[in-house]
Amino acid sequence: MAVMRSRKYAQYSDGDILRLYASDPVGEDLHFLSIEIEQRNLSAQAENSLKAARKKNRHSLLYYLFYVAMALFFIARFGSDYL
Repeated sequence: MAVMRSRKYAQYSDGDILRLYASDPVGEDLHFLSIEIEQRNLSAQAENSLKAARKKNRHSLLYYLFYVAMALFFIARFGSDYL
């Protein structure tokens, strides 16, 4: 069965295709990127780039700062009870 490929993505390099796929595309972009990955036999590399992108995006700096601030508030409130 013939698959309709996007002209835009057909011109991109393999690295560009993997980078775009790792950024969690939606809709039409996801469809055409999936077709390009199938046509170029990049499925194993796409899975690896997706895993790496998900590991990288676990928590932001604000997440950790929030918990540091909460720990400081806890110590300020209850710390004098133990000294």
